[in-house]
Amino acid sequence: MRLPLALIAVVVTALVSFAGWWWFNRPIPVGLTFDEPFPSVSFASFRRGQSPITGDYPPPAQVEEDLKSLVGVTKGIRTYTSREGMDVLPALARKHGIEVTHSAWLGKKTDINAKEVQALIKAANANPDVIKRVIVGNEVLLRQDLTPEQLIAYIRQVKAAVKQPVSYADVWAFYLRYPQVADEVDYITIHILPYWEDEPVGVEQSAEHIVKIYRMIQAKFPGKPILIGEAGWPTKGRNRGPAAVNMENAAFFVRTLAKVSKENGFDYNVVEAFDQPWKAKLEGTVGAFWGVVDTHRDVKFGMSGPIQANPNWLIHALAAVVAGSAAALFFLRQAEAYSAGRIIVLAILAQVLATALVWQALNAWWIAYSLFQDGWALARIVLQAVFAWLIFQTAALGLRQDAGAQPNRWGERLTIVYAGCAWAISMLLLFNGRYRDIPNLEFLVPCVGLTAWGLIRMGVQGKGWAEAFAVGHLFAGATPAQLGPAKEMTIGLWIAAAAAPLSEAVALYMGEDFQTMHPDLDQQIPLLANIAVANGEMLVWMAMVMIMSIPFLAEWMLAKKGRAA
Repeated sequence: MRLPLALIAVVVTALVSFAGWWWFNRPIPVGLTFDEPFPSVSFASFRRGQSPITGDYPPPAQVEEDLKSLVGVTKGIRTYTSREGMDVLPALARKHGIEVTHSAWLGKKTDINAKEVQALIKAANANPDVIKRVIVGNEVLLRQDLTPEQLIAYIRQVKAAVKQPVSYADVWAFYLRYPQVADEVDYITIHILPYWEDEPVGVEQSAEHIVKIYRMIQAKFPGKPILIGEAGWPTKGRNRGPAAVNMENAAFFVRTLAKVSKENGFDYNVVEAFDQPWKAKLEGTVGAFWGVVDTHRDVKFGMSGPIQANPNWLIHALAAVVAGSAAALFFLRQAEAYSAGRIIVLAILAQVLATALVWQALNAWWIAYSLFQDGWALARIVLQAVFAWLIFQTAALGLRQDAGAQPNRWGERLTIVYAGCAWAISMLLLFNGRYRDIPNLEFLVPCVGLTAWGLIRMGVQGKGWAEAFAVGHLFAGATPAQLGPAKEMTIGLWIAAAAAPLSEAVALYMGEDFQTMHPDLDQQIPLLANIAVANGEMLVWMAMVMIMSIPFLAEWMLAKKGRAA
């Protein structure tokens, strides 16, 4: 009787899978500690489904609820508009004892600009006890919405009408590029975002970078007060060069910012209080995850102690373990049809596929930011689940001692579909990848699942590597198919794999600051070569694309062998 062995194999592999979930989700020590309120955080009360793009603004009760949650967390807040639901903010800030750096949002539309400026002036004059300083425009020069002369005109208009200090906020490099703007403001507001630099800076070097940039601006504009108007680190999204995105790095950066600023007497504002789902439409996933508080209004990390990136890991682990165990037991209920070794192999494969599927599903759901995105996430999850089932079903039937599996062309078709998607995404990363996600988790099932099945065909069924991995054989049963364009698919995926790290170099080379600071080719080449291999997430994607080319390479080799024979 092999049924007891099957039950033991399923239980043991489930326990190993659960142990893996625990290991990868255990609390991570973050050495720095800084338990003091922030001087200021960027405040926008948008929640899921709300957006300035659609004109769906937060109602007053929501603004107050979010503002109240920041009491004790920060002494002040920075806004980006004086309209769009922010007209109630000064009174609410007074009620809860929070100071405000109020702003006017400027863009290309002069009629909107006029309303913003007037709203800012009105709020500042009516609430001088709460609004301690104002900012006229945010990254207008970066976006090229206005010329420096147009911007200066708005700054002068506000300065003439309010008593509070007046500033303009932009990435630090734009104050160096347009020093005439600094002459007009009472204090300089610069954004220091190591992740977004043309030459991205890793979190370990962030303290040095903050001090370096601050001192550079200080030396260029002596005597001018400086506010670091934005400094932060995202918790989800793509890596950029050495700037890796995760909860641990975000916690380390924010603690570093607080520590360095206190040691050097810097005035700073953390970007941002709450995650902003709507920003994903403009900046990709990474744009939506800069908050120290998530969309459910749960604090992501403290300013001391270890960090746990996924506090709900136990539920997710149980989902993966149960799904894997159920799939294994579905076929192993007929345990007599399998040898002891193949029972163990099937139990392991079930847990591998289930874990890959849950990781993909969690990621797809986490990064969805609208009802449409929910639908798209659900479609991707279902497709991955179908593909995982096809792989496991093929393995379960193919490993039976009385194996007589029928061809499953849907598995073959999905292999081709995912390969085509991998190629397309790699090309998009190469030519326009700054805000585009690196899709490692979206391809776990086709990469890991197919590779595992190919290795099983080699190690357990004793097939040669080409026959074991060939795309026309993986799901074919006793009647393998012949895939015509295997050669073209292989070469295309190899090109896509090469394009992955190259995309990092292309993005760096296209940066204006990079060209200005490194005008000579002999300076540029080492930096471009270094950035191409600095992004570990991108290198993993390159490896995954190469692995996904193996079934097509194997099919190509079999076709060549057949023609030679």
